[in-house]
Amino acid sequence: MIDSLEITNWKTHKKTRLAFKKGTNVFIGVMGAGKSSAVDAISFGLFGAFPALTSKRVTVGELITSRPAHETEAEIKLGFTVGDDSYTVIRKIGEKGNTARLEKNGQHLQTQPTKVTEEVENLLKIDYDTFARVVYSEQNRLDYFLELPKGRRKQEIDHMLGLDSFASAEENTTTLINSLKGTVTAEQETLSRFDIKALREQLQKLNEEYMSVSTNTAKLRDEEKRFREQLAKARKDYESMKKQLAAKRVLSEELAQVGSRIETITREIKKIESMKMDEKALAQQIAKLEREDTTMAKELDGLRKEERVISKEHSENEANLALNKKRIAERDKILDEIKGHDEQKLKREIDEANAELHDLMNESASKKALIGELEEWIHELEKHISKCPVCEREMSKEMKEKLLDAKASEKKALVSELKKAESAAEAKSMVIKRLTELHGKITLANSKLSSFKDIDKMTDKLLSESKITKSRLDEVQKAVERTVRAHDSLKEELSKARSDSKTIERKKEYESEVKKHETELKSKKKEHDSIEVNEKSMYALHEEITGQSAAISDMASKAESNDRYAQNLALQIKEKKKQETDFTEAETLISRRQNQVQNLNRFKAALVETEAVLRNRLVSSINSYMQSMWPELYPYGDYASIRLNATKDDYLLEVNTSTEGPEAWIQVDGIASGGERSIGCLAMRIALAMVVVPNLRWLILDEPTHNLDSTGISKLIEVLGEELPSVVDQIFIITHDDNLKQIASAKVYQFERDKSSNSSTIVSEL
Repeated sequence: MIDSLEITNWKTHKKTRLAFKKGTNVFIGVMGAGKSSAVDAISFGLFGAFPALTSKRVTVGELITSRPAHETEAEIKLGFTVGDDSYTVIRKIGEKGNTARLEKNGQHLQTQPTKVTEEVENLLKIDYDTFARVVYSEQNRLDYFLELPKGRRKQEIDHMLGLDSFASAEENTTTLINSLKGTVTAEQETLSRFDIKALREQLQKLNEEYMSVSTNTAKLRDEEKRFREQLAKARKDYESMKKQLAAKRVLSEELAQVGSRIETITREIKKIESMKMDEKALAQQIAKLEREDTTMAKELDGLRKEERVISKEHSENEANLALNKKRIAERDKILDEIKGHDEQKLKREIDEANAELHDLMNESASKKALIGELEEWIHELEKHISKCPVCEREMSKEMKEKLLDAKASEKKALVSELKKAESAAEAKSMVIKRLTELHGKITLANSKLSSFKDIDKMTDKLLSESKITKSRLDEVQKAVERTVRAHDSLKEELSKARSDSKTIERKKEYESEVKKHETELKSKKKEHDSIEVNEKSMYALHEEITGQSAAISDMASKAESNDRYAQNLALQIKEKKKQETDFTEAETLISRRQNQVQNLNRFKAALVETEAVLRNRLVSSINSYMQSMWPELYPYGDYASIRLNATKDDYLLEVNTSTEGPEAWIQVDGIASGGERSIGCLAMRIALAMVVVPNLRWLILDEPTHNLDSTGISKLIEVLGEELPSVVDQIFIITHDDNLKQIASAKVYQFERDKSSNSSTIVSEL
């Protein structure tokens, strides 16, 4: 069931939300209100297409709202139920391309427009073409199938019923039978020109010659193998002799190297002995120097620590001295700035100026009050024509004018005095501000000067301390320099003593190395003398190897020549055998294809029979549905029944004109009125939907009352409200006929739109 539809910027819909029910759903409104657009949105949401789009009556760009404002993207969100699962498909179209998403029970299921469409078709078990032909009847196209020429009508209804595959299979089978017959005839003509007996005689001779050559080659290979084994042994002996001779040469070189090393080391030993060093005395000297080195290092470390302490103390004194000098300069600058100013005198001047300002402000306030009273008196005097506003006594016009002039002059004088007082107050405020700022500055300076107390004494003390630390630092630095020089001299003496000690150790190592090399020399000489190989025996063995190699090459050449000839014979034998096999296989294939032609003829007959049986069953089911609905749909008695008649090359929608006696069937397309034709097509539409898509049980009818009279419309209302919902699960009616609001139990939506102002569609549920 289709549960809901939400469309945004879709044709005339700015933002429309619809919730549907099982049974009949009616979209009602004037032409152009957006009813068909909503149904197109249902089709597009499910399949990414609808009839007007696939027939190119509209383009994708025209689907996006362009009036009153041009939008860049449109969106369709369609909810539907299959079994116990809820699905939502969301499709967007825009200037940057189209997108789609399918959700199942709120979880992501599929993306990409094509894959979403495939998934929806799989869920609903219906493709777009079947939906557009069977479920969705476009506006004024209820009689679509009657308008088709008979050949085209048969193709479309066969395709809808799934019978077109039988015709295609029958046509393909006929083509295959004719192709097989032609192939068999051509192959039989080819075999009749082939001499199989001569071929088999040639094959026997080639096999005999091949066996003879192969036997001779085997003998050559055996003799070659024996010679190669002898050659391998000789080469092994030759390599062994080469290794022994090479080893003997290496030993000779090593003997010379070891002898030379012994002579070199012996000379070094004698050189050390000539230095006449006392090992014990040298050890005592090194121990004494190391103790002195440790002591001096500690002394030097202590001096450097003392140097760092004094240096730090001197640096701090210098930093404090520099800071005090800077503060003295700051103090002197402050004294220069406040020179000639008295803080108490300034305070008195400020108090006097504030008192004067207070008097001026009181004077201004008094003047403003008097001016206000005068203005009020003048205002009252101007209102009263003949009475005094104060004493209410009678007065003449001349007196009134005289009073007004006097009060105006008085007010003018007061205003002038007020301006002078305000100007004087403002000048006095500026004086107070300047004096206050100066007083604050002097107060701050005096406060700062208190922090410089005893600064000169402190500076003198720091200067004295700095001279003392500088003197101490110079003395310690000189001591460090003396100790460093003495320590460097001691280290040089210690380094020399250690070097002499290492020389004595090296003499002992040389003596041990001489003994080791003498033992090695004796061993290598014995090994050298044990090797008896010479150049003459190696040369004789090399000559023997060369002769055997030449004999082997000759035998290998003959064997390879025989191999090439045998390979050529084998290729000829293979080719002859292939020709023999091809001949046999061709005979077998011809026999098999003749059997295939017979089986295909039987299959073709079965296709024709099966198609006829299926067509009769489907048409019978369609007619059964139509006949059950006909009395409910057709309000008159002149046509007793209706049927879809399947002829050899067409489908005819017929009505029975006989109410009694033998049936008299005539075509609807020809004698029926527009209303009768519409009712007949409606019956066929409903029956097709129930037979072709029994699992879906949906029906969408756009303007189904077209051509119906009032009686037919009343009957249709009754059927849509009472009869059809028991057969069809969900029905969508698009109409401008207000009578269809009367459909019992239907959910009715009113579509409205002010086309004169290009406003958006507004939908309300009635």
